[in-house]
Amino acid sequence: MTRSPSIANASLAAIVVAAATGLAIPEPAFGQSVADRTLSDVRVDTIAGCTTLTINFNIRLQVLSHFPTEGGREVHVRIRPLDSNAANMLRESLRTPASIPELRSIEFEGDNPSGPVLSLFFTRDMRFEVEAGSQPQALVIRLAKPGKGAICAGQVPVALPLPVPEAGATSQAAPAPGVAIPAGLYAINALSVPTAIGGLSDAQRAALAGQVVYETAFERDSQKWHRLRTGFYETREAAEAARTKLLAQFPEAWVVKVTASERAQGVAGRIVTGPANAAGTLVVAGQASEVDAFETGRLVAEAEIAIRDQVPDRAIALLTNALTKPENASTPRALELLGLTRERKGQTAHAQAEYEEYLRRYPSGEASDRVRQRLAALATPTAGTTPELRQAEGIARSAATWAWNARGSFSQFYFRDQSSTRFVDASRPDTSPDVDNSVNLNQLLTAADVTISGGNDQRQIQMRAAGSFTKNFRSGGKNIKTLTALYADYSESTIGTQIRLGRQTRNSSGVLGRFDGALIGWKASRKLRFNAVAGMPVLSSRQTHLLKDRFFYGVSADIGTRQSPLQTTIYWFDQRARGGFVDRQSVGIEARFLKPRFNAFTIVDYDVKFRTLNLGLLSLNYNFPDSSNISLTADYRQSPLLTTSNALIGQIDGVASQAVTDLRGLRPFFTDPQIYRLARDRTLVAKSITMSYSRPLTKKLQANVDVSVTHSGGTPETPASFRLADGSPGTNPISAQASTGREYFYGAQIIGSGLLWESDIYMVSGRFSDTQRSRVWTADFNARVPITSKFRLSPRLRYGQRRNKLDAGTFRQFQPTVRINYYPIRHSEIEVEFGLNFSRDRAVSAGSFMTTRESGYVLSAGYRIDF
Repeated sequence: MTRSPSIANASLAAIVVAAATGLAIPEPAFGQSVADRTLSDVRVDTIAGCTTLTINFNIRLQVLSHFPTEGGREVHVRIRPLDSNAANMLRESLRTPASIPELRSIEFEGDNPSGPVLSLFFTRDMRFEVEAGSQPQALVIRLAKPGKGAICAGQVPVALPLPVPEAGATSQAAPAPGVAIPAGLYAINALSVPTAIGGLSDAQRAALAGQVVYETAFERDSQKWHRLRTGFYETREAAEAARTKLLAQFPEAWVVKVTASERAQGVAGRIVTGPANAAGTLVVAGQASEVDAFETGRLVAEAEIAIRDQVPDRAIALLTNALTKPENASTPRALELLGLTRERKGQTAHAQAEYEEYLRRYPSGEASDRVRQRLAALATPTAGTTPELRQAEGIARSAATWAWNARGSFSQFYFRDQSSTRFVDASRPDTSPDVDNSVNLNQLLTAADVTISGGNDQRQIQMRAAGSFTKNFRSGGKNIKTLTALYADYSESTIGTQIRLGRQTRNSSGVLGRFDGALIGWKASRKLRFNAVAGMPVLSSRQTHLLKDRFFYGVSADIGTRQSPLQTTIYWFDQRARGGFVDRQSVGIEARFLKPRFNAFTIVDYDVKFRTLNLGLLSLNYNFPDSSNISLTADYRQSPLLTTSNALIGQIDGVASQAVTDLRGLRPFFTDPQIYRLARDRTLVAKSITMSYSRPLTKKLQANVDVSVTHSGGTPETPASFRLADGSPGTNPISAQASTGREYFYGAQIIGSGLLWESDIYMVSGRFSDTQRSRVWTADFNARVPITSKFRLSPRLRYGQRRNKLDAGTFRQFQPTVRINYYPIRHSEIEVEFGLNFSRDRAVSAGSFMTTRESGYVLSAGYRIDF
């Protein structure tokens, strides 16, 4: 949910995917800044017990550091935006995936005083690893339950234990201890179903015998697919030949190229094939670092045989033993079967306890609905009924079967900002203060985001609509409507095509914002993808209609696979304005280099119309073995980004006394070459370099420091113009803008965890800036205390001081706030935040001081429901 706790930004607050109020003045670029929606979506991949969370952003970013570094009930990831249109980021959140019930919330704070932070909150202790994603818009978090060893041990070759075969079954050959993982990055996706994969027929198991068979789970946009895969093959041709042999038993099988880590994890979590056991279940072999997980699966399989043979005491003993093992993928099934077996024996109280324990630990588990039904039946037993053991489902639905669902979010937040101002002018004989009591903000923001999606594991249709309505209760205030997204999308993974039509956002290949139009992508080969985009910029999310003043198109080519260390995009972008003007015409390149400890990203955008470098950016990041991190970002850009529409900046028709908003409106006063020259004159050059360093001091403390140097050039004066036809008055003069020169910014932060209570977080930050006009000091204390798993308290204190260099003026401000977050049920949140504001502004005018004192409060309260 997008919302701002600061008084200055309170009017821009929004919830979930609702749009913010937008830009006050249209910016002549390709599209609107995506400041009102920084987060895009989240996906989950699970392979052999390895859970990988990929969080996608609408902006490109650099991962700086995370804390705590190993585990806890929350993790905070510091990032640095690499897109200039991310300057107004506020706060928002993402709907948590159902496949990770321990994950309470995913929140992003773009207004954090120490820099943007992504935070994940859990209901229990978790271990995690954080790294940059394969794309510059993503970051990856791998999760695991508390324990020892690597979180995803399958990422490197490991020695695998020989699997213990099922009773009466012939297991597949397993690599002997010490044998490396086999080569080959192609696999066959034999089966995809939206529910858990049940048992397979003997013919299906026989078709897979002797191969590496493993199961993966994938969730995105509230759709979850379970995949049964077999591999591995050196070439696509070999995989296609093997697929042909499987078509009789798996008619929807298709070839897929997998990552090296999936191959390793798939081998580590391979499934034992052979004749089905009593329940037709699949047994997963254990990893060298997860022998207990394999042993649990073996005990569950033996217990199912005992249940079939009507030997409940043996089944109870086996399942009780299985539940003494560390928690793993087989634990939920063991717990369910134990309750079932005790129920069959007439041990109602014991069965009820086991069912309740299952629901407590796995409220969204695969068997949660079935367990709830059995628990309810215990409360109202029916004579003569006997609970049945779940039989093998077989192929519930093939990949060809389409699944449909709807997801969304609805929220309402009330904002109020009220202040009292006392003004004293020392130059007047009467120095009694002027007092003004005013309500600066009084509004209710209602936001909604609905997505309808349908498809299967290969084809997907998605339709999304998102927007907000702000009811302004102030006298004379205007209500605000926004439209953030309205599009339809179709994607086909097997041939790598995607088509999206409507209002959408894109931050790549020359398009840096929201637009109304079309995006088409086609994967020509494994290492080459072509994209075409065309549309009209959206200047503000308040714009609910098509703006036809400008039109653009662009083409690009993505070179390299998602797993390649080096990925490159080259593009051509052309934007035209009414009147036949070339608004922007550029060629560019984007490149990403990604290694386990090092990553780099660069953008070069050259405008061929103006023959100048529009944007140049280089970002480097290195993670040391001791978990410390150093990063460097160098940025050179035209500001605002150079377009012919920049010629409109500051242009006022002297006769009509109104702003000129159309390039054609300048033609009575300037020639076309002069208009292009005006665009260059109104655009300055901004340069910056930033270095950051973070280092864990202890297991409970981390230190972060950063320093930035910036330089903004100036713009020349534009004299008044006259009509070309008759020499009558034209536009007003535009004053020159002086260069800022070099300006310096310094920051330091200490983060602590578990200092007073378990899983609490404390952040102390200090910043100093030395600019052309002033020196500014700020200090900030921010804490997050989890009172319970559903209740979190976040107090904050902030003090700032500014001293002017050109006069004796000063400004001081103190802001204490407290925020309360309550999560009554999963996918819901109630938040109340209350803050005070005290400030004093001392300005100098004509040798006298004018003092303004302000005190007030800001309140926000509301709720969010995800469905």
